[in-house]
Formats: sequence, C-alpha cells, structure tokens
Amino acid sequence: MKILITGSDINAMLLAKYIKSENNLHDIYITTDDNTSPEIYTGINIKENNISAITDFVKYNGIDFTIALSKLAIINGIADEFKKEGLLIFAPFAESARITYFNSIAKKILYKLKINTPKFGIFDRENLAIDYARNAQYPILILNDFTLFERIIKKADNFSLAKEQIQNLFENDTEKIVIENYIEENPIYVYFITDGYNAYPLISIEKDELGNTITAPSIKISEEIYKRLLNTVIYPLLDDITKYCDNYTGILGAKIILQENKIYITELYNGFEKYDLQVFLSLLEENLINMLYETATGSLADDYSYIKLSEKYSYTLTVKKSKEIIENLENEEDLIITENENEYIITSTGTTLNYAKEKVNIYEETGKKV
Repeated sequence: MKILITGSDINAMLLAKYIKSENNLHDIYITTDDNTSPEIYTGINIKENNISAITDFVKYNGIDFTIALSKLAIINGIADEFKKEGLLIFAPFAESARITYFNSIAKKILYKLKINTPKFGIFDRENLAIDYARNAQYPILILNDFTLFERIIKKADNFSLAKEQIQNLFENDTEKIVIENYIEENPIYVYFITDGYNAYPLISIEKDELGNTITAPSIKISEEIYKRLLNTVIYPLLDDITKYCDNYTGILGAKIILQENKIYITELYNGFEKYDLQVFLSLLEENLINMLYETATGSLADDYSYIKLSEKYSYTLTVKKSKEIIENLENEEDLIITENENEYIITSTGTTLNYAKEKVNIYEETGKKV
C-alpha cells in the first residue's frame, strides 16, 4: 500500500517507522524535506498547508491512503478537499475540528451540552478580562483561544499576576482568551478513535507537571469511567457536530480532571499531544493501518468491538542529549527511542509500572532530565 503522512514533526517520523515495522512492503511518503531515513519513508517536500499540491500528489502518484497528522493541513481543509476528489484520508473535516483548535468554541459547546467543565469566561477585550479577574476566586487559569500553533496555559494565584498575564497575551496579538477556575487535581489525557458514528477508547495518560515523564494507562481510569466519558461526553459531542457540519473522524482527545464523583473536561485535542503517540504505540496490539483505514471508511464498528492494548504499563522519559546518554542508548534493544532536536524520548514497557520505570532509571540518575 502507498501511504502518505502529512506532517513533518516527530509524530510523523514515529508513525512512519511504526507502520514500516508492521509491514515492510508499505511505501510511505511524508510532507517533509527531511530524507535522512530513506529505508523508512520518502520526503516529498510539500508544505502542509498547500492542500492542492498534496491532493495532486496523491492523485498522480497512486497513493492509497493518507493520514493527516498535520493540524495545519486539517484546519486548511484537507479532509474536505479529499472528499470532493473521492480520496481516502484519516482526518476530521476542518469545521468539525474547530472544537479542538479554539478553546472558546470547545467551552461553549461543553456548556451547551451540560458537560462538566470548570467555570469560565471568554474575552475579546483586555479591560473586560481584567475586570473579570479582579473579582475571581483564585487560583485561576488563563488560556489562549486559538491553539493550533501553541497551547498557552498560565496559572495565576493573585490578581496582580493575572493582570500581567492577560496583558501579555493581548499584547502578543491574541484576539481572544479564556479564563477558568483552577481545580487542584492532576489532569489525565484520554484519547478516543471515532469514525463519526462509533467511538472506542484508546489510552489514558498521566504526566508530571512539565510533561517530562508520561505513564500509561492511568490507574484512575476504569472501564466505568470510560463508559461515562463515551456516553456523557464523546457521543454528545459527535452528535452535536453533525448538526452543523460533517462528522468528526479521527482521534479525539480530552484533558480531564477527576474530582470526587465528577468528571471535568478542560480541553479537547485533535490527534495526540506531544509524545503521547509514542506512548500509545508502545502498547497497541492491533494492526494500526487496518484500524485507521476502517475508521476512515466509516466501518470502525464492523471490524472492531474495542481497541486491544497490551496489559503492560508504559513509562516515558524525556532527556537532553549528551555523550553519556548516547553511549548508554547504543546497546538498548527493548526501548522505544525517538530523537527530537536536542532531546531523546525514551519509552519502556513492563508488567508493572515500577518495572517499566526501572528500565530507564539509569537515564533519570544521570541528572540529564529536561
């Protein structure tokens, strides 16, 4: 099969490597000028937002299946264009993906559907945001609205700090911000796959405050919580989307907070956040391409009743590059190791979380943790 991946970041390279390991006969292309791994993929050097050029490449080179990892391609309507041309792609339509790119849209829809989310306010004027912060109950979180290029989340413990952060956001051309109440609990990232009609849980992930360590699955997410999330969050969102645009197809992630018996949804994601894809792939026991292909054709429930993962635990550590780290990694065979600029992302799995951690202890002990 000829497969095109739109994207040029670490996730695109990681996905290509994983697909090639599943079936070496796949021909993989990536929208990048990086051709350092020709045995895995071919870089085609097309900009991710040049939808017409990507479409032409797919048509004229007989590409069988496209996987859009690039958020820039998605928001510029790659799925919409492919639908017009009768081409198969794993990606949500531009309009349906807006709930994952705009915090204000996500918050309004969550509120409309009576899905628990922290109390919030949306502001397009600096003075109104400052007035709101003046009377807020602290701490609060201050978020940018448009999250395509960067998700900005600032915690403020007092009005003085909140005012400064609000001013900084508006001074940096932020057109709109969201202010929400802070809930003192560690967030959990939960991902689902959906063809717009059916949805299945993929994985639950916990991170440290800086995102330097990632563990999965979260022991706090039970089957009962997955069912609650599907019935009270995911399906209501999917049903609402179809009322005003094409259905949402792809990976839909939610950042959640568990407090007592309540589940709060704080943010929504299109696809996996940074390094989370590596964690998911370390535990996946399904054929990835088949799963994505059936989802893209709207046939997810025909082949799957659930997505099977290993019963192991996954632990991921991000470390800075150093001579010592490189020398230690040379002999590693049972770790997933991805290079990203000046970092290594190291993932291990084990029958217990402690056992998974033990495999990478040497790298934590070097003191090179990011």
